[in-house]
Amino acid sequence: MVGTLVAAGVSALLYHLGIGLPAFLIPLQVVRVRKGARHFLVAAAVAFVAIAGLRLALAGGSVSLRPSEGQFPLVLPAGQLSGAGTPALVLELSVVLGMLAGLAWIQLPELMGRPALLPGGRVVRLLVATAAAGLASVPLISYLGRNQAFTAGLGRLFDAAAALLNRLLDPSGAEAGFQGEELAAMTRAVFLRSYLLDYLLVLTFCWWVGTALGARSLGRRPGITPLARFRPAEALIWPLILGLALVLLNLVVPIGPLELAGWNLLLVMLFIYGLAGLGILRFLLERLGAPRGMRLLTWLVLGALAFAPGVNAALAVLVSGLGVSETWINYRNRERSKA
Repeated sequence: MVGTLVAAGVSALLYHLGIGLPAFLIPLQVVRVRKGARHFLVAAAVAFVAIAGLRLALAGGSVSLRPSEGQFPLVLPAGQLSGAGTPALVLELSVVLGMLAGLAWIQLPELMGRPALLPGGRVVRLLVATAAAGLASVPLISYLGRNQAFTAGLGRLFDAAAALLNRLLDPSGAEAGFQGEELAAMTRAVFLRSYLLDYLLVLTFCWWVGTALGARSLGRRPGITPLARFRPAEALIWPLILGLALVLLNLVVPIGPLELAGWNLLLVMLFIYGLAGLGILRFLLERLGAPRGMRLLTWLVLGALAFAPGVNAALAVLVSGLGVSETWINYRNRERSKA
C-alpha cells in the first residue's frame, strides 16, 4: 500500500508542476497494471484528494508576479484566475475528475476482474469516454461563460499573455502587436473546436505509457495491439462522416453549436484513422522488406513534415484518408483489432 500512496503523491505532484499535467495519470495506470483494481482506485482517490486539497488551500491566495518599476515579468502571472474563486476551482476539479473517470472507464473490464470482456473494444470505450466528457462540459462551459468573476480573471490572463508576447517581439514597446481580447478570441475558437481531441490524446497517452511501464516492470508484454495491426471497427466511419457533414454544412448554413460538435467529432475521428493510416504504412514497409534504415528514415521524414506549417494539415488528411480507405480496401487481410 505504501507504493500505491507514493504513486498517488507522484501523480498529484506532476499535476501541480503544470508541465507534468499531460502525464499525471501515468503513475495511476502503472499501479493498475502492477497491483490491480483496488490499489488503482485507492491511488486515484488519494491523488484527487491531494490535488483538491492543495487547490483549496491556495484558492484564497495569489502567486502572481508583479514587476518592479521599469521591469517586465518574464513569466505569466500564475494567479490571474485566483480572483475567480469557486468557478475556477470547479473547472479545475472537473477536469481532474473527468480524466480519472475516463481512465477508469476505458479499462472497466479489467477493474471488474473480467479482462476478456471487451464490449466494442478499447477504442470504442475511449470514444465513449470522450463523448461523455463533451456532454458533461456543456453545462460547465455555460456556467463559466456567465460568471463575471471567471471571465474577468480570464481576461486579465490574456492581457498579461498579450503584454508578454508584445514585449518579447518588440522590447522597445513601440508597437502593440497583440491585444488581450484578440488573443482570447483566437484561443477560444481553437479550444472549442479541438478540446475533445486534447482530452482523447492525454487519456490515450497516459493509458498507453502507464500500461507499457507497468507491464515492463513485471517483465511481461503490455498486451497492446501493435500499430501495424491496428484497425478501427468499420462502424466508426459513420461518426467521421457525421463530423465532416456538420463542418461542411456550416459553410453553407450557420448551425451554431453544432459546428463546434462537428469539428470536435471530425478531429477525434481523424486521429483514430490517422493511427490506422500509420499502421498501414508500417505494415507495408515490413511486408515489402524495407531495410530498417529506410523505415527509420520514413518516420523521421513524416515527423519533420508534421511540424511544417501548411504541409502538416495536408499530411494529416492524407494519412487519415489512407486509414479510411481500408474500410473498402483490405491492405492487411487481418482481423480487426480490439485494442
